[in-house]
Amino acid sequence: MAKIKVDINEYASSQSPKVKKWLTKINKLMIDCGCRVDSSVVSNNKRTDGKFSYISRKSKKTVCIINMGTSGNFISLRGNHFIHPNNTVSDNILNELPKNVFNFVIKGAGCKLGNCLNHDYSINENHKCVHNHAEVFIYKNVKSHKCLYYGYNFNLDETMEYKILTQWIKYELAWSSDIVHEEIKL
Repeated sequence: MAKIKVDINEYASSQSPKVKKWLTKINKLMIDCGCRVDSSVVSNNKRTDGKFSYISRKSKKTVCIINMGTSGNFISLRGNHFIHPNNTVSDNILNELPKNVFNFVIKGAGCKLGNCLNHDYSINENHKCVHNHAEVFIYKNVKSHKCLYYGYNFNLDETMEYKILTQWIKYELAWSSDIVHEEIKL
């Protein structure tokens, strides 16, 4: 079956004005900063969603995935800039997160398909995970992890602090391109 290409504005149009405005701006920002957009409709007996994956043309890494539809509206952010720090990004979003969001991120994002890690963060050799293993990182002496294929999911609704999401995306864009974080303007 052929993939159905969709535009994010088709799905953003049914959102609240706040969410719609942010989606329009962030879509333009990511395209202007060198991301390609893989879009499709995910439709099965459980959901019908528009799925928008933003992938850096330079690093080939996913910056984020936006899902909108019957399963809810959310963004799945990656943590490349703090899991794999480089000289491009001098700081990271973990230093700026409100406590509740920080606690959510630092607890880790494991794969929903299996147990990638043992409790001591060693790779679980007997796991059933199709992704093989999680990425382990240390932040201020706290060890955490993230599945290679799953990100940190946040609901896109009226209560979301979009300034934090935008800042996170800017760090990811700087990490995956030659653009300096402070020069990325929304």
